[in-house]
Amino acid sequence: MLRSLPTVLLIVWSSGCAAVVFLWWRRRQRTVAALRGALSTQAGREFEMLRLLERNSAITRHIELKISESTLEPGILGIFRPVLLLPTGISNRLSDAQLKAIITHELCHVRRRDNLAATLHMLVEAVFWFHPLVWWIGARLVDEREHACDEEVLKLGSDPQAYAEGILKVCEFYVESPLLCAAGATGSNLKKRIEAIMTHRTAHQLEGGKKLLLAAMGIAAVTAPIAMGLAHPAPVRIRPQAQGADALVPEYQVLSLKPNKSGNTIDKLILFRPNRFTATNFTLRGLICVAYGVQDSQISGGPDWLSSEKYDIEANVDGSVAEAVSNFTVEPQRIMLQHLLSDQFKLSLHHETRDLPVYELVVAKDGPKLSEANPGGTSRTSDKNPDRKGRTSRLFFSGTRLTGEAVSPAALVGPLSLLLGRPVLDKTGLKGEYDFTLDWLAPLRVPESAPFLLKAVPEHAEALAKVHAIEAASILMAVSDQLGLELTPEIGPVETLVIDHAEEIMGERSSQTQPRDQGRAESVAASMPPARVYKAVSIKPHRSATSLAPTWNFPADGFAATHVTLQSLIQWAYGVEGFQISGAPDWLNTDRYDVEAKVDSSVANELRNLSEEQRRAKQQPMLLELLADGFKLDVHRETRELPVYDLVITDNGTKLQQAPAGESPRMRFGSGLIAGQSAPIGLAENGRPSLVRMLSLELQRPVLDKTGLKGTYDFSLRWTSAASQSVEHGPSILAAVQEQLGLKLLPSNEQTAPVQVLVVDHAERVTSNQEVNAADLN
Repeated sequence: MLRSLPTVLLIVWSSGCAAVVFLWWRRRQRTVAALRGALSTQAGREFEMLRLLERNSAITRHIELKISESTLEPGILGIFRPVLLLPTGISNRLSDAQLKAIITHELCHVRRRDNLAATLHMLVEAVFWFHPLVWWIGARLVDEREHACDEEVLKLGSDPQAYAEGILKVCEFYVESPLLCAAGATGSNLKKRIEAIMTHRTAHQLEGGKKLLLAAMGIAAVTAPIAMGLAHPAPVRIRPQAQGADALVPEYQVLSLKPNKSGNTIDKLILFRPNRFTATNFTLRGLICVAYGVQDSQISGGPDWLSSEKYDIEANVDGSVAEAVSNFTVEPQRIMLQHLLSDQFKLSLHHETRDLPVYELVVAKDGPKLSEANPGGTSRTSDKNPDRKGRTSRLFFSGTRLTGEAVSPAALVGPLSLLLGRPVLDKTGLKGEYDFTLDWLAPLRVPESAPFLLKAVPEHAEALAKVHAIEAASILMAVSDQLGLELTPEIGPVETLVIDHAEEIMGERSSQTQPRDQGRAESVAASMPPARVYKAVSIKPHRSATSLAPTWNFPADGFAATHVTLQSLIQWAYGVEGFQISGAPDWLNTDRYDVEAKVDSSVANELRNLSEEQRRAKQQPMLLELLADGFKLDVHRETRELPVYDLVITDNGTKLQQAPAGESPRMRFGSGLIAGQSAPIGLAENGRPSLVRMLSLELQRPVLDKTGLKGTYDFSLRWTSAASQSVEHGPSILAAVQEQLGLKLLPSNEQTAPVQVLVVDHAERVTSNQEVNAADLN
């Protein structure tokens, strides 16, 4: 309902606007009809009086006079070429003094451009028809313009009594103009107008100073809201992009996010690994520091629990992009964590620049004492990154010592900022990479149970936040004596984060409702280096009448599948199950194909050294390209509420056997059989088959693991051979699960869970053999 509210309001507003415009149009038709039937005249008593009054009123452009047979009152029609419309016989009903006063009144409307002002207000009324204040202003507009013209008529010498009698006679014999933009003589409250005319009441004239004050108030009324909007921008959920607006980074899939109730106020842990992010005992405020590369002093606003409630987070990325993530620089890793906080905590914030106390890191008078890093040297960890030239930049924090290997002075400002409790700005101008050791006297309370190896990336920020009660003087002295640098206190502009909104997480969250979800894998595959596609692809409809079991094979030189459907290819390539595919044509699960794809020799050499599971992960993005090119497949993802099963332990306990350590995991799945060796119960992180996944396939409905069993088990589940992969045969497998495994499947048509669904927008049937080379794949 709330989603459709803007549409409903737009329809209501449009209808009201159209109704007001239609009403004005109907009234205008009456005026146009009177004008078309009128005769233009250039002689007679009325014409001569009009020309005389034009000269007295200093109107240089002659106004056309028309005599109409209608009963409309005398009035001015038109804006840029005004016409004075007088009803036939008016000169016989009014004396010279009365007619002169009425025509003078109409000429005042011309001089004041009242018709233009009324037209503009009519447009405002059409747009803001729902606002009563707009209609009240319209009525006041008519009152004021008529009073202003009355005062002008009297100032030009008209007799008040003759003028009042003329207005009353016009009201007696003629009808009022139907449009605001066709100014007549009888508008507004007639009783008040006659009283004002007879008493000769006039409004006070505005002096120059008052006019200036009124103009200033009008300008302020317009500019003040704009200024307030600029000073207090609306909060937005900041989701910056890495390395350019078009760059893509993968999303973390949250495996577990839960409050930490341990009460431990010291031990914390944060780790960034190629395919996983781990945070233990961290506040949201601390996570924001890490994600945005700021210090605690640069964060303002937000609820109190940001600094008190602590969380444990486990998240990973899809295996197909893990290698690319390991090559990422600082910014993409930071953005991935920003996205996680935005999605899970509904975090919204905005940036503000404020003048705060800072330290400027500058070169001392005697020059720096830093040693330039040796590109060919060995690091403390004896670890080199082959994709980088030289050594890996690292910061080591141990007791009262900070050691840097191949780091720039810009990387030093982060730890110094945290130690000193205020931002440090790099003003050294040094661009190279250096080795250094910094020792100081102040004690650092870093627990021995939490050793830290800090890369020069944002994760060092929260680790160093463990340091308390640092004596700033000893650090300043150590930086000067040992590094040849100086920290000078200044007041400078510092970018701060203002927390606009965050939602506290009370219970545990996990991704169990998204089996093998790789939602971002296909969207970022094209941007992950190195970009690869199959060198050659063959797609052939399977013509054999023999019913064969589908086969899959991932040799080192490519991919081969026999007797497979397009649906099964989609399931593997996109990491979804059959019940998660929607909108597919019938042939998607009936037509079978033989598919063979070859990779380039250089890629084959690399794949040859990998396990089959690793080869599958490497080729998944390539298979996405194959489906898009070979079958013209176009899909999108949606999250839908689907019925689910809960897998729980029975009252009598589980009958599963704990698997011996060291066994290789295996899973068999067939008609009436699910057998596992060293297999997990819940969803496996690496996408391997598990009990809940096999049950989901059998029941064609998501199964959620609520057993709490974390190990691997040996089991064999058999049910009636007549059972098939449909919900209708569920009771037989439900009974087997309870009797043979000591588990229970609890179905509920009322219980639903958000499940990611792959919607097939378009797919083209392959009816003949296709041979595609690398040049045609893109």
